[in-house]
Amino acid sequence: MNDANINLGKRKIDNTPESDDVTLSRKKRRAAKHGDISITYDSVNSVTTITVNDQIGEVIQVVEEKKMVKIIKKGKAPVDELFRMKDSYHVFSNDQATWDCLLNQTNAGSNNNKYFIIQLLESDAGANYYVYSRWGRVGYDGQQAMLGPWTSLDTAKHEFEKKFRDKTKNKWMDVCQDQSNFKAVKGKYTLLERDYGDDAVDVSTKNKVEVLPPPSIPESNLHPKVQDIIKMIFDISLWNDTMVELNYDASKLPLGKLSKSTITRGYEILKSIEAVLINREDGDLVELSNDFYTVIPHNFGFNKPPIINNIAALKTKMAMVEALGEIEIASSLIKHADISKNPLDSNYDLLGLERMVPLDHDSEEFKLILNYVKNTQGVTHHIKLEIIDVFDIERQGERERYKPYSKLHNRMLLWHGSRRTNYVGILSQGLRIAPPHAPVSGYMFGKGVYFADCASKSANYCHASYGDKIGFMLLCEVACGDMLELIHSDYDAGENVRKKRKHCTKGLGQIIPDPKGAVYLENGTMVPCGKGMPADTSKFLYYNEYIVYDVGQIFQKYLLKVKFGN
Repeated sequence: MNDANINLGKRKIDNTPESDDVTLSRKKRRAAKHGDISITYDSVNSVTTITVNDQIGEVIQVVEEKKMVKIIKKGKAPVDELFRMKDSYHVFSNDQATWDCLLNQTNAGSNNNKYFIIQLLESDAGANYYVYSRWGRVGYDGQQAMLGPWTSLDTAKHEFEKKFRDKTKNKWMDVCQDQSNFKAVKGKYTLLERDYGDDAVDVSTKNKVEVLPPPSIPESNLHPKVQDIIKMIFDISLWNDTMVELNYDASKLPLGKLSKSTITRGYEILKSIEAVLINREDGDLVELSNDFYTVIPHNFGFNKPPIINNIAALKTKMAMVEALGEIEIASSLIKHADISKNPLDSNYDLLGLERMVPLDHDSEEFKLILNYVKNTQGVTHHIKLEIIDVFDIERQGERERYKPYSKLHNRMLLWHGSRRTNYVGILSQGLRIAPPHAPVSGYMFGKGVYFADCASKSANYCHASYGDKIGFMLLCEVACGDMLELIHSDYDAGENVRKKRKHCTKGLGQIIPDPKGAVYLENGTMVPCGKGMPADTSKFLYYNEYIVYDVGQIFQKYLLKVKFGN
């Protein structure tokens, strides 16, 4: 890589999903993607391609000048990809605002699911302005209109503000610097909040040219098996695939531009829906569904947006917002990557781990975990788990946080499964409890962190797709202490644990690990790795669940890379 030649010619590099597909189809290996710079390497033709990106999607022109590369940065927000003169214009930005907005409106009853884009565009040459708009059904190109050109910036601003007020009944100057001031009006469009982020390029640099030497990517200092983990959990294409699976429309609100307030608002609307469904509070489920789809854009094609009118639908949308929250953490984290390092090493550093060390497959630790997996594959689960690797892990600060519980009785090594897209957040921030503004009905025993003593039960939460059978699972030391044992669901279990001075909830299952097969570690932690055996068949659950309501009771010990089969 150090001796790779730059051979870009004068072709425009388009940083869109289609361009990524072309890269893959030509079998290019992505050598690095960090911060503002994306590097791809064509191992067949020995061509290195550099794309500079301000994390919003704005394409930067890249041209060849011997072995020097000129890079022109343009603006804080991307010009709409369908604007025919996008190569010559940028979104106007000043101290007041970035003059760009994305509006959304969903009405399930009328089968409306539409967007409206408004941008004030300034010529790269200066003193020439358009107000550009595009609108249509979510997932489709729609129609375009241009007002202008004007040589007067004030005229262009006035037309932008007029268009914004017409579509939203809000004043642009009231919301452009603080989008929380936006007030949704029934029958009008809602402003989608976007995080332009600190990584955005200042408008003063829009014509700045930087000269870079040919890329020299340092060798990674990570163990090859750890490198593979980092590649997999920071796989941006997987993040997008997950959102497509959940019907999220990333083209309208790109994952890297999600704001925390958008995710919070999504939770709040779902909590209002829960209140109508569970508590029989007054509320219009059609209107609330419209609000949710407006805040969290969905791509339903020409299908009618479904009304969220039952608990199953509510849980599905909760899972979606939870996944969005995890990806928001990951996409925010990579903005702080150190571009002087190998990108894999830089991303690893972002996790803030004390260590991630692969276990020797001949070690006693590995054999114990292998036995735990084999013995706890539930008879009711149509899934077969094959361990590829096990990593000894420790998060920075977690040992100290766990210290008050490290001598508590009844400590167990338990399973936790989650989507691959969640592991950047899980490893960097730890396992977390759902926020107060999230509905409680998605959690059988209230808001807490859930574990199991049956490997295949936790594996079901990994959501390994048919095309990608590789996923991750955690083994955590959990300080269970005195347990509140329940045979039925209880949304108030967390509060009852506190009232009864217990340490966790245990949902009792019909099938349990044979206590005679349990193994105790040197520190007294119990590994419930006995083979499954029948218990009381009157229990509500098939398998045991353990729920803690204080994250201090959790100490992540092992990360498993697992292949899922049938």
